[in-house]
Amino acid sequence: MKALVMTILATAALFGWAVHGEAAPALAGKKPLIVYFSWGGNTRVVANQIKELTGGDLFEAQTVKSYPKEYRATTEQAKNELNSNARPALKVSKLPNLGSYDTVIICHPNWWGTMPTAMMTLLEANDLSGKKIAQVVTHEGSGVGRSGGDLKKLCPKSEILSPAAIRGGGVKNAQRDVENWLKETGILK
Repeated sequence: MKALVMTILATAALFGWAVHGEAAPALAGKKPLIVYFSWGGNTRVVANQIKELTGGDLFEAQTVKSYPKEYRATTEQAKNELNSNARPALKVSKLPNLGSYDTVIICHPNWWGTMPTAMMTLLEANDLSGKKIAQVVTHEGSGVGRSGGDLKKLCPKSEILSPAAIRGGGVKNAQRDVENWLKETGILK
């Protein structure tokens, strides 16, 4: 009886989507974990677009000590952290339920040619071996930079997928580019 009820509910749900012209996201596997670090908000916008397209779960990497509100002060702090190989403390450094995900999408800005050191802190604190890792980099003209190579060093036992570079000033209109990239990587069908 329970199986019959589940079949009826599943059929009704599928019929409802067809009637309303909506479809659940077609994923290549389980839903992804979307991990992001955002200072000015651009990366947060892209991470939320990915969540909307995939139904994935969001995790925001947040530093214990906030970065300055002023852009120039933040870039100087980021430069100093990178030059000293610093690893800023995070409010939460362990990713939740990591075993539940086959794919982890890492979203971050390009700071001084690579990912912020806060993302390095997070990646070093979690074993992503055997996971597919996709990377989205927001930038203002510098693209992915060397963050792809740094990601490979931090996650040597992971399958690194092709990255996406999204220009920061256009993130609100980037959903089509994000969707195309998700399809190219095989995350979204």
